[in-house]
Amino acid sequence: MVLGITTVALLIAALPAIWLGSKWNRALSNVDKMIVPTVTLPTATPGAQAAGASSPAGAAPTAEPMPTAIPEPEGVSNILLVGTDARPGENVSRTDTLVLVHLDSHSNRVGMLSFPRDLWVNIPGFAQNRINTAYLLGETKLGKGYGPALLKQTVGDLTGLRIDRFMLINFEGFRAVIDKLGGIYVDVPKTIDDPAYPTDDYRTIKIHFDPGRQLMDGDRALIYARTRHADSDFGRNQRQQQVLMAIFDRVREQGLLSQLTSLDDYTDVLSNYIRTDISRGEMLGLASVGTRLHPEDIQRFAIDAKMVTPRTQPAYVLLLKDQKALRRLVSQMIDPSVASAGGEEPAR
Repeated sequence: MVLGITTVALLIAALPAIWLGSKWNRALSNVDKMIVPTVTLPTATPGAQAAGASSPAGAAPTAEPMPTAIPEPEGVSNILLVGTDARPGENVSRTDTLVLVHLDSHSNRVGMLSFPRDLWVNIPGFAQNRINTAYLLGETKLGKGYGPALLKQTVGDLTGLRIDRFMLINFEGFRAVIDKLGGIYVDVPKTIDDPAYPTDDYRTIKIHFDPGRQLMDGDRALIYARTRHADSDFGRNQRQQQVLMAIFDRVREQGLLSQLTSLDDYTDVLSNYIRTDISRGEMLGLASVGTRLHPEDIQRFAIDAKMVTPRTQPAYVLLLKDQKALRRLVSQMIDPSVASAGGEEPAR
């Protein structure tokens, strides 16, 4: 899901006005509710063998390790956006969406890289497993607050990048923010029919989207971003990034920076659903990028079907075929001059 991205788009656009607005005390209080302490993973993760999953039939050994992460220069940040599939009553769950955002304030660029949720990776201290289990393992095996830390380390080891911060949001928060924006306009590229879309109460329903530009409320946008039975997780990754851009466009066209009196309402909505380790000061730094950002400054990438091999036994997972291709894709996200790595750059 594109849940975490929603918050970044809104907060980056809104933060300067929050600090200047007449109701800034309330807005800052709402922002503080979103911020959680940063935790450090233990050197030796306990319970690794018990919690880890054995390799699926036919799985190759762990791919060659990525190089040690090199500190990024000042003004460059890597933020992991996390959407969880927690249903009502659940305190912790697997992650439904993972998007790595690379922000470069010097060149005023943003790169986004989406990961399939079934990607088979090494989780530090927990052997190999799907990437969408890292957060759950951290929270349930190490303790409350360790889920983001373990997920950040997992993605950092996979990409060779230092993961600075995270931002997490659930389904309910996604719906609330989209509805607060008055919906978003999405240009659906083709007919979508999903006969078994999962609902919050663990049932399935049939869903349908006609092609063409249309206004979606929070419920409809959530379904569009989550559905995958009509094609695949790769198509879903494209839709998630498309929804992000629609949110970004909606924030800009509504001129939130000039609507100071309404911004505290947005932070009030966000504070109930967002958790992040981005500090107030760091948010101001992100805001300096957001105010200068245009849609053409945002580049979108994804691990695509050509880069993985599916395995169905004993369970469905995606094995990364070529670690070097991922390295090239990450390099391309960081530096546009790098030749194409073969990863997917979804159409706008």
